[in-house]
Amino acid sequence: MLSRVADAVFWMARYMERTDNILRALRTNYIASQDEIQHFNWKLWVDGLGANTKPSAQQYTYREALYELMLNRENDTSVLTYISRARENARSVQDYVTKEVWQCMNDYYHLIRDKRTEQLIMHGDPVTAFDDLLRESTLFYGTVDITMNRGEGYTFLNLGKYTERLLRALDILELKIKEMENHESEAVQWKFLLYALSGYEFHTKFYRNALSTENVIHQIFMNLQFPHSVLYCLLQVERYFKRLDVISLPENYKEMEFLLGRAISNLRYGSPEKSTTSTIKPFIDNTRTEIKALSQKLAILYFGYS
Repeated sequence: MLSRVADAVFWMARYMERTDNILRALRTNYIASQDEIQHFNWKLWVDGLGANTKPSAQQYTYREALYELMLNRENDTSVLTYISRARENARSVQDYVTKEVWQCMNDYYHLIRDKRTEQLIMHGDPVTAFDDLLRESTLFYGTVDITMNRGEGYTFLNLGKYTERLLRALDILELKIKEMENHESEAVQWKFLLYALSGYEFHTKFYRNALSTENVIHQIFMNLQFPHSVLYCLLQVERYFKRLDVISLPENYKEMEFLLGRAISNLRYGSPEKSTTSTIKPFIDNTRTEIKALSQKLAILYFGYS
């Protein structure tokens, strides 16, 4: 597989995973802002998700925030932009994805641009729009799973998906911790965080007690049964990377293998003994920095970046 093709598949998967994670977070935040959390800080999420390259003093209503984060064509980090970029990457490598996957991408793109979607977000019930879009996202993942062959394209697609998923988990956790600084009830905040990561039901069944900071952080970082945990995603990155052994230059493979092994060890053994919102912040920063460096090294060694 050509490096530019691998790069396009990798980034198609990253944009799709980023879109899915942001939609779930926004859906949860909208429900929280209408239900239990008074004076919800939409500016924090607009800034945190990258809609403002420079933090401003502007405050946002939920309609304004949803427009910036979902529909603004001028915003490089809006859902519309991510879906458009994923579709363009899929278009450039149509020989390496199935026609069913391409059709899913195309349908997703037309749905986010549909006037009904905009009407629901700006004037109607945003939850209906979120559910429609997330249904397309789920359809995309299912179509990939049952139609794509397990060759190099599938491998790079999963490398992109799990790399992006763990980075989004870190970002959403960090934003929720910032949000807690202005709210007294940690339990409510943790509940909505887990909803955003599709992990609340899992938490109630696995931990079987009241929400606690330590258990929530353990679930997000270390729980190997939780498909959005950082450790689970990193081990999946390692799993799919090992499939590149036979097609890699030995020196490139060994360098990436070492970096992955070090990242996994740092994650497993470098976490604070007592997890609190204050002790976990440096760990979030260090983990994010290490994963981004690992992703950049992959781009240099396998995608031809200079």
